[in-house]
Amino acid sequence: MNKYLLAWSLILLGAMTSMWASASELAPSDASNTAQRNTGPVADRLAIRELIESYNAAVIEKDADKWIANWADDGVWNLGGGNIYGKESILESWLTIMAPYEHAAVFGQPIFIQVEGDQGVAHWHTNERLRLFSGTEMLAVGRYKDRYIRSGGVWLIKRRDYSVVFTASSHSSLSEK
Repeated sequence: MNKYLLAWSLILLGAMTSMWASASELAPSDASNTAQRNTGPVADRLAIRELIESYNAAVIEKDADKWIANWADDGVWNLGGGNIYGKESILESWLTIMAPYEHAAVFGQPIFIQVEGDQGVAHWHTNERLRLFSGTEMLAVGRYKDRYIRSGGVWLIKRRDYSVVFTASSHSSLSEK
């Protein structure tokens, strides 16, 4: 019985070894294999994550001062309709966009965060729950492609490009408690 067990073990090991070798031959050897991996110092990646958490919390709180504090002075924001340049114009646009919403909540999950020196890039998936003053509720799932800069030791948003993955809406029949 031990001979058979040893024989089957060697056959299985041989099959697994050839599978691993085949898989490694199929794996791309170029930089595209690492394109969406986290890179750079963990402390910087955490600081960028906290930056976006601050951004999202300010949306939930409808706090324009906290929200705009996350942006570089020469930031660029694109929600799919063209670039908005500079902190002042970005804030003005955000206030206009937020005006019809009674409540808005944004939650982000990073796909990756990469840092090199005082610059960073990240892609995020977002889950957004919105309620208009009319009672209509909306769900949006989106994707941000971001660029960041470190200025005075603080990470700031340099550019955010947003695209919608999907949306849904319904009229709320629940009253707020």
